[in-house]
Amino acid sequence: MSRSVKLFAFLATAGLLIAACGDSGPSAPGAQQSAPGTAASPAPAAPAAGRPAPGGTLTFVLENDVINFDPLVSRAFVDRNVHYQIYDSLVRIDAAGKIIPWLAEKWEFSDGDKTVTLSLRKNVTYHDGTAFDADSVKWNIDRYRTAKGSARSGELASIDTVEVVDPSTVRFKLKAPFAGLLANLVDRAGMMVSRKAVEAGGEDFTRKAFRAGTGPFILTEAIKDDHMTLEKNPNWWGTDKDGNKLPYLDKITVKPITNSDVRLTNLKTGDAHVGNNIAGKDVAGVKAEGTLVYQEKPGLSFASIIPNRAPGFVFEDARYVRAVSMAIDRQEIHEKVFFGVGAIGYGPIAPPHFAFDPAFKPFPKADADGAKKLVAEVGKGALTFEFLVSSGDPQTLQLAQLIQAQLAKAEITAEIKQLQFSEILKLQDEKSFKGATLIGWSGRIDPDGNTYDHVFTDRPFNDSSYSNADVDKALDEQRATTDEAKRKAALRKAEQTMVVDDPARIWYRFGVAQLITVKALQGLEPYPDQLIRFQFAWLKK
Repeated sequence: MSRSVKLFAFLATAGLLIAACGDSGPSAPGAQQSAPGTAASPAPAAPAAGRPAPGGTLTFVLENDVINFDPLVSRAFVDRNVHYQIYDSLVRIDAAGKIIPWLAEKWEFSDGDKTVTLSLRKNVTYHDGTAFDADSVKWNIDRYRTAKGSARSGELASIDTVEVVDPSTVRFKLKAPFAGLLANLVDRAGMMVSRKAVEAGGEDFTRKAFRAGTGPFILTEAIKDDHMTLEKNPNWWGTDKDGNKLPYLDKITVKPITNSDVRLTNLKTGDAHVGNNIAGKDVAGVKAEGTLVYQEKPGLSFASIIPNRAPGFVFEDARYVRAVSMAIDRQEIHEKVFFGVGAIGYGPIAPPHFAFDPAFKPFPKADADGAKKLVAEVGKGALTFEFLVSSGDPQTLQLAQLIQAQLAKAEITAEIKQLQFSEILKLQDEKSFKGATLIGWSGRIDPDGNTYDHVFTDRPFNDSSYSNADVDKALDEQRATTDEAKRKAALRKAEQTMVVDDPARIWYRFGVAQLITVKALQGLEPYPDQLIRFQFAWLKK
């Protein structure tokens, strides 16, 4: 079997693994794959029974305001909720997690998987009227790879050069084979942005990315901490199974509401039509009441406490990190804060991933005595640290206070300090926070996206300043092969080290992909990445 065939088989298997963990549901844009190593153009389909009604406006409640509209610098899940509506990426996933064509209609691996040739969708224009073509792809990918401060540089580090073959064909030359490349191109690293809009916007572009994408909706308004307005792109290329142009909706209003109770109230009163995040305590009630439609499937996200392990900071010594991991009671957190929604977790590799090991439970019970002994070994007295927590949501504060109480049993003091979510992200990016933060990760379809950039030395999302040569080596090994068994072995080795032997973080939970809608809203289903595909949404008259 050729390496390109093996890569294609790996991607298909990864998608099937995710599909096996979730419910089957309405169709999303999908495609019959062609010969190994290539893919055919997608055939979007109306994802719900009945006749979709065009027109209408809906309100989407989001847990925080978008921080950056520019995929180049974006680090937040909330950003992606809007990115997915205004930008198309080169490839996407369907509801089962399988990679499908998008702006790239097909792709082929050659030269021992060190060359990737993409055939691009023709007759696509950005919202500002400029053309999408191979030159645009080259400009975007080179910008993501090389621009100062790019959060995408690690995701695209395997690309050596980008070549324009002709207006509808682009070729990536890789430094080495990279099994997770297509998975990275699903997200912000593969999102196409108008060069004209970026250059005209300058420093303001990250908050004023108006008419900058090719996606189904156009960003026309962004009032910080109040609302965003997305209007229908009448020229979007997607169609439903009957050939009707997508999207159906005329407009979406996105309202950032940090308080989960208030978000749910907006949905119950009809002031909002859809959300993708409600507190675990409310799930059973929403299901029982029947006034809203609740859907979920296993997600790719993880939750962790991120310590700053840089020299001179509190958690420089790995024994402190392990002590915190030993002292917390994950079962209690799962039951008392999340009410059984999601799953207990011990590392970054999530249940839908092919490399997940359900037997990996290094801290099955809280061990306060063991944590005390580790702290005593360090010989610096009691462990006290600043615990940065996002403000505005009662569930997040409840979680932080429960962790604080659990650590107190091991004589570890976590001093809770609430800051705005964006402020904590900034401190993490600067590696300047003093103690630890309580920030989650929304997850990626390939386990490389949940591990590599978070723990590999000096990578963009390595917020804990972690560095371990054995982990770096194992993660490089899994990137360089398409053999799933070899990848899993390397990933399992890396996870053992980064979680137990020389812990980078304290992982404690895996999330779910939620979708909560009013009954009149049709055509949507949850995706494992938790992002809503609004091009399929329509309102029943």
